[in-house]
Amino acid sequence: MEYWQIIFRAIIAFFVLLIWCRLLGKKLIAQVTFFDYVAGITIGSVAANMMLNVNISLWVGVAGLSMFCLLALVLDWLGVKSYKVRKVGDGEPLLIIKQGKILEEAMKKGRLNMDNLLFMLRKKNIFYLDEVELAYFETDGTISALKKSDIQPVTRQDMNLSALSRGVPQAVVIDGHLIKKGLQELGKDERWLKKQLEHVGVDDWTEVKLAQVDQTNQMYVDRKNDLLH
Repeated sequence: MEYWQIIFRAIIAFFVLLIWCRLLGKKLIAQVTFFDYVAGITIGSVAANMMLNVNISLWVGVAGLSMFCLLALVLDWLGVKSYKVRKVGDGEPLLIIKQGKILEEAMKKGRLNMDNLLFMLRKKNIFYLDEVELAYFETDGTISALKKSDIQPVTRQDMNLSALSRGVPQAVVIDGHLIKKGLQELGKDERWLKKQLEHVGVDDWTEVKLAQVDQTNQMYVDRKNDLLH
């Protein structure tokens, strides 16, 4: 009787997991932040207990698994709607190399040592630190690095042109919210931003999904709900 009970529980657990995996989508695999990693392990552990631990009511296990998945889904949905919630749930990338210089405070904050940094750069085919202009420690635990402009493929150096770095890009508007820290890093104010947005036909930054500015004052602006024609 116990074998048939386990088989029945396994079938129920399989379909409950299938439904919730479809609802949660591919984010747990594609963008594994620390929370996503822990959430994935927890979901698997709860499902395994629901299948094999006959001392736990099957429907109690289904309810517990469903509630946990529902909370993860709600947090994910709120993260899409709100920059602040996304910041709490996913954290922020850390700038750990700027203008070729390693930022020790950022390394400490991310609990990275030099061996970790060199290892992750090698996985990006970067073996020499003097090649790196910028590097971020991403929320999924990986490194994103930008090589210096004069050594990138088909470089300005190859064309006998001086290499001009665009510097550290700063997000100044995210999801319609002004990012004052980004403006401060650029040495700009809200009046400057409003004027720049007006040049591209945007009356208010609440209309903007993302605005990013580099050190040469080049701006990228993406509106909310814009349509491609």
